[in-house]
This record gives sequence, structure tokens and C-alpha cells, in this order.
Amino acid sequence: MTKQQTFKQLKFIFLAISIGLIIFFGLAVIFVKANGKVMDLEFSAETNLKSLLILLALVGIPASYMFHQRIVKRINKELPENEKLIKYKRAFFVKIITLEGLSFLSLLVYMATAQLTYLSIFGILFFTFLINYPRKESILMELEIEPTEINN
Repeated sequence: MTKQQTFKQLKFIFLAISIGLIIFFGLAVIFVKANGKVMDLEFSAETNLKSLLILLALVGIPASYMFHQRIVKRINKELPENEKLIKYKRAFFVKIITLEGLSFLSLLVYMATAQLTYLSIFGILFFTFLINYPRKESILMELEIEPTEINN
């Protein structure tokens, strides 16, 4: 796989997950407007669920960044650019899949309870997801690769 194909693959997967989350968001809102909440939970159970999701979001966002940074820092600087990009791709997937999973979970809980709080949590997680768009320049900077080395 060439270096350019790796960048295109990262962008394609990121956009596919983004579009999937947007579609599921729309379906969740339409479903809740049409049918109402799926489950009737007691107040204490609903409060516990809300606390759990907020805690997962507050822990998941920094954790995804920390795991990503840890994997990227362990990439051997001596490796060829192709190998560095493949290892970076794995680290990037850890980060975006964590954010995607938490976003999806918040939409599922919104469907179950029909509370707008969960849409707010989804919005924060989705915004965090979007700011992680895989720009070529930021990837090269993280991997300490000169842009001229990629074009060769």
C-alpha cells in the first residue's frame, strides 16, 4: 500500500464513520419523536445511567488521546515511512473507534430514555470525533516525517 493510499484510506474510514453516526442520529431522533422512549426506568436507574455515560465520556475522551499518543510515541523513528504510517493507522483507529463507540452508546441511551441530555453528550463526543479529522500535515508532524519524504 502506498503512502497516498494510506492517507486516503484513513480519510475514507473517518468519513464513513461520520456519515454513519449522522444517519443514526437522525434515525434516533425520528424514532423518539414518533414512538417516545423505549424503556420506562425508575428515577434512580435513569440517574445512574446518566452518571455512567457522563463518566464514560469524561474518561473516554482523554483515554483515547492517551492511548493514541502512547502508540505513536512507540513507533520506531528508524522505520520506513510506509511502516510508520501503518502503525499510525492502528493508533488512529483506537482513538476514533473509542469516540465512535461512546457516541453510538449515547444515542442508544437517548432512544431508551428520550432525554435531551444524551443528545448533548452525543454532540460533545461527535465534535471531539470531528476535530480528529486525519489531516496529512498533522499526521506527518506527529510522526516527525518531512513532507518531501512522502512524495518520493
